[in-house]
Amino acid sequence: MLLAACAPKTAVQQTGGTAGGKVQIAQPAKQAPTSPAVTAMMRLAFDQGRIDEALQGLDRLIEIGKPPDLEEALFRRIQILLFIGDARAVPQANALLRAYPDHPLVAYLHIWLMQWAEARQLDAKVLKHATAVFENTYASAALRERAATHGAAAARRSPDWEAVQWFLHAARLLADKRDVWLREASSRASMAMLGRLRDAGELTGDVGKSLMLHAARARLLIGDMASVQTLAGWLRQSFPGSAAARLSQSWAAGVTHAANIGVMLPLSGEYAGFGRQALHGVRLAIDGLEDNQQITLRIADTAADALHDPKQACLQAYHSLIAQHVDLIIGPLLGDCAKLLAGKMRGKIPAISLTSRSLLAKKSPLLFVHTLSPVLQARFMADYAVRRGDRRMVVVSTDAPSSIAEADAFADEFTALGGELADRMILPRDSIDFRKDLRGMRLRTDDELLLAELDEDLALSAQPEDDMEIRMPVNFDGAFLALSGRQVALLSGQLAYVGVKNIHLYGSSRWQDGYLLSDNGRYLRQARFSDVAFPNGSSPELRRFKLAWRDVWGLEKPQKLAGLAYDSMLIGVLLTHRLGLSGQALLAALKDKAGFPGLTGHVYFSPGGVGQKDFEMFRIRRNKIVPAG
Repeated sequence: MLLAACAPKTAVQQTGGTAGGKVQIAQPAKQAPTSPAVTAMMRLAFDQGRIDEALQGLDRLIEIGKPPDLEEALFRRIQILLFIGDARAVPQANALLRAYPDHPLVAYLHIWLMQWAEARQLDAKVLKHATAVFENTYASAALRERAATHGAAAARRSPDWEAVQWFLHAARLLADKRDVWLREASSRASMAMLGRLRDAGELTGDVGKSLMLHAARARLLIGDMASVQTLAGWLRQSFPGSAAARLSQSWAAGVTHAANIGVMLPLSGEYAGFGRQALHGVRLAIDGLEDNQQITLRIADTAADALHDPKQACLQAYHSLIAQHVDLIIGPLLGDCAKLLAGKMRGKIPAISLTSRSLLAKKSPLLFVHTLSPVLQARFMADYAVRRGDRRMVVVSTDAPSSIAEADAFADEFTALGGELADRMILPRDSIDFRKDLRGMRLRTDDELLLAELDEDLALSAQPEDDMEIRMPVNFDGAFLALSGRQVALLSGQLAYVGVKNIHLYGSSRWQDGYLLSDNGRYLRQARFSDVAFPNGSSPELRRFKLAWRDVWGLEKPQKLAGLAYDSMLIGVLLTHRLGLSGQALLAALKDKAGFPGLTGHVYFSPGGVGQKDFEMFRIRRNKIVPAG
């Protein structure tokens, strides 16, 4: 009966006759239908959990066979079957797609199929259905956003060829994410792959031109001049006279300049381990360049010995590099040294600091901060939450200064973007039982008007001997947790205990302490946190980095700081050694809006000198941490 109902339909619209002797076919509706009868069945299924009754009700609507209830019931029945993992769902969904290719619910059906495929780690099917949503005429902006999120995550988990093809196709269909996806495609595409795409006629129009330019810039950064020249030749042939062709030709000229680059890091004392990691990244960046003969590295230790205080050691390291006429400085690493230096820097020699204290960049036009700090990620997550549609947020931190700084950064950014802070919680840093604090948060965030109405209704309807309790709905959309992974695992379960469920949970790389999955991610289905893929990504450049690192330093694992220093050094080499910039031109180039690709994510420096990162989003799926777009 169900398969018969899926047979192709031809809705006839009589208009008082026929036009030219032909029957006129009614155009499909532009909005998804919302039948009250079907809506009641969906509420029965998803709000009350009465799946069998809902399916029986939809079957009755299908048996009656009266449009528009018939078509909507067919689609919504598949939605429930996919949700419960019924084996009949996918075959019947495919039959429905063949029968109603132009129905407004087709885009939704592809979303449901995409989520079904993602839950089963079928990334190729996720990409297929995400693309179908992009191509669907009736897909709303919200549906396209959901398809983009799931599709990008699946592409990152896919082999290079499939990933590049999807990013390229998606860039043609969704212009608002074009640059992000083309940068990602260029990082995954080898020269052989780019040549294959070009031969197939895929690198045409603005998308093809931008992809080749992104690829040329990325290869210029790592000194792969042969590839830069090849890409410049392709751009000249395909887009003669274009700005992209001219720019790539200037890069391909291969003219290099003598560069004198300074490095100031703590290489002895308490923080020597961090300094050595950063120096390893710097050296690996230089050693990997084929044309590094004209690059001179000047290294200064910012650590104090028994005869010097830390301030003097920091200033001495800086002045020694200036005396050696460096063009640019990588460092300092420690926040106190960067703070001191910001007030003492003179001339036009910029420093790319690796400190986590990003706001220090505002203290000097010569100081640039390149960091992965949770504070920077908190601002990124605030923007993500607003884009996701969240309007009221609870912000949670411990009483540790770093946790408070991260939570404050999220709160400031979220409210600046138009969001509302529902509550701010500061927990003892060593606490493991948050239930009392969470109950207080529930009381503070309750909707007072709704509570008064419910109290009045209860007073009118309840008998004196009745013992009834009002259960208030949660009055906020999500919570930002500036906590460790161990605390997040504990708090998420206790949130459920006090009745806070099905809200979005957000965080930063602070969650990655090894304990996030201690409860198997039981209450973290709606959680998202930011981080970078380094050192676990799959790009060709990252694979080369890890091989080179292993050859030089053996079993010692590269930390994120090493990747950050590696990227910072390549930025310095690009601007001084390859482009020959110095002084004011160098300062301006550091703030180029095109930014710089890197192992730790694409970065561009804001007018205030703070490095803005393309962080990656992660989620919990089947007790594993996986990319989420």
